[in-house]
Amino acid sequence: MKKTLLALAVVAASGAAFAQSATLSGSYVFGYQSTKVGGVTTAGIGTDTAAIALVATEDLGGGLKATAKVSLGGMMRDGAGTGEDASLSLSGGFGTLTMGSIESDDGLSRAYAGAPVIGLDGKVHGGNTNIDVIGYTSPQLAPGLTAGVSYVDRGTTVGTGLAAGTTGAASAQPSLTGNLTYGAGPISARFDVTSWTRQSAADVTSNTNKNRFRVSGNYDLGMAKVGLGYAQLKRTTGTKTTQLEAGVSAGFGATTVGAVYEELKTTGAAKKSGFTVGAQYNLSKRTNVSAGYATWKTAGASSDTSFRVLVGHSF
Repeated sequence: MKKTLLALAVVAASGAAFAQSATLSGSYVFGYQSTKVGGVTTAGIGTDTAAIALVATEDLGGGLKATAKVSLGGMMRDGAGTGEDASLSLSGGFGTLTMGSIESDDGLSRAYAGAPVIGLDGKVHGGNTNIDVIGYTSPQLAPGLTAGVSYVDRGTTVGTGLAAGTTGAASAQPSLTGNLTYGAGPISARFDVTSWTRQSAADVTSNTNKNRFRVSGNYDLGMAKVGLGYAQLKRTTGTKTTQLEAGVSAGFGATTVGAVYEELKTTGAAKKSGFTVGAQYNLSKRTNVSAGYATWKTAGASSDTSFRVLVGHSF
């Protein structure tokens, strides 16, 4: 639950009222995890998440609002606290303009359908990356329907930050994405198309991404929610990668259970696949206990596994 820390009302000389508020939220998760990768097992107890986020919102008048967010993770003892998502948005009748340095995702998160499982990012599909992004989201074009466009500076070699960019970064390309998002009633869905903008640049030598499309969604049946997602990435080398995700979750009072299957196929490479199941019991609106198990493999190789039990609290 987010707690309001500050609420200010300042009357400008014109007599118009401008209000600013700030909220602090966060979470802490502790537990046990055992993971076997390549036949080697590592296990133990410790902190999984220790994060805080500050969100400040200001009413600029005339229907215009500014919202800034700064967050930190790894805030446990002897931990190396690091910056997480940071962003600024301006919203009004024209829609929302957002800019920031954030963590990407695979774009198919809706396919998980809210299942409380161990994520398969970094196991079946690639792990998330840090990106600098600026994007625009339209007002509703129809009930529940919006459109958007975003530009990502994908500086994986030089990292995020002002003037980091991707020019001269051999393992990076910026990209341009257009999307449609729908959320109304029992349906939540998103479709997006991405094109990488420096495909033929001489200094782009190790990232050959060309274009990609992704579609994902979930449907709430009442007792259960089901999700499905599909993505296809083409490279300038002629290879193609397809990703499929399917998930289901169900609630029984304070308990939610779920499962997700995922597979990744790349031209000329062995198929990767994984399956993960989990359950979460809510002790209150802010405190829960959960358990999850995941297994994943590359075709022709032995499976890797992970099991964990966590206790978490959010504020």
